[in-house]
Amino acid sequence: MGRIALINNKGGVGKTTTATHLADGFVREGRDALLVDLDAQASASLSLGCEREDLEPSIATCLYEEISVEKVIRTPPGSDVDLITGSARLQNADVRLAGELGRERILQEVLKEVDSQYDHVILDCPPSLSLIPINAIVASDWLVVPVEPHYLALEGVGSMLDTVESIKKEIGDSARLLGIVVTRADFRAKATKQAIEMLRREHGDTIFDTVVRGNVRVSEASSYGTTVFNHSPNSTGAEAYHKLTKEVLNRLDQ
Repeated sequence: MGRIALINNKGGVGKTTTATHLADGFVREGRDALLVDLDAQASASLSLGCEREDLEPSIATCLYEEISVEKVIRTPPGSDVDLITGSARLQNADVRLAGELGRERILQEVLKEVDSQYDHVILDCPPSLSLIPINAIVASDWLVVPVEPHYLALEGVGSMLDTVESIKKEIGDSARLLGIVVTRADFRAKATKQAIEMLRREHGDTIFDTVVRGNVRVSEASSYGTTVFNHSPNSTGAEAYHKLTKEVLNRLDQ
């Protein structure tokens, strides 16, 4: 149970897509789930059908101002996922929050207000390890790391996890790695299978069994402001994210 941060300091690894589909998948499994978009690009919010001109009030409002987080939760049209949007106001978060006492724990304090209302809170982080992702790591109980099965992408996973451990030790939070999920896999490339085998050798059981292949239906769904569960429920993409949802819940429930 609790809060789950999806992190990777590399962009384009399917992090936001995984976050939105886990949130939707949790709801379809009967769980109460909240998705928090922590990226200034607001990709998760847009992927669920929000309009760019209608992103405020966002999570930035809660981080910068004394406002109840309950006032910024919305359910986008056509979705059953509760959402706190991201927005461009997050771009200068490092500057805005730099002088705040306990700046690494601001998000943790903000989210305490709704802990009792949700089984799971999913945090979609920007591709960096700046102050916002650090807040997410500190606020979370669990970390999920999406990664593409390419050599250069794999090289950075170990160093990123080391950095996360350093952050945890320095600040004293207790977030644990729930797992690493392979996304956007293309098995037409021989190197894909080798990369996945390398990941399993280095990280063992932390790698989820479910491998999410690259799938055009998933990409289409995001552009239409919905998830693949709605857009193409019988596609291989929907099947993969359904399996991943089940696998994540199994680990959480152990």
